[in-house]
Amino acid sequence: MNCKYCGAALPTKGGVCPGCGKMIPMDQQRQMHEMLDPRWNEYRNKNTALYKKEKAYNPDERLGKMIVLIIVVVVILIIVALSRG
Repeated sequence: MNCKYCGAALPTKGGVCPGCGKMIPMDQQRQMHEMLDPRWNEYRNKNTALYKKEKAYNPDERLGKMIVLIIVVVVILIIVALSRG
């Protein structure tokens, strides 16, 4: 694949054209990946789905963690109060 700015041949890896030094646009990098590895879309979609699944917001999980934290703090305060008394 060639640079759309100067026409120089682009390397298979890297984000800068060796001819003009400009950044290779993301859409052109994507095309290069698709040409070099036809399974690239499958990898990208699978990794994106895993990332979204891991980063999904779960309010019930957060509430549970907050309740456990409050209980731990209260228990520590009770232990400290009893040990001083």
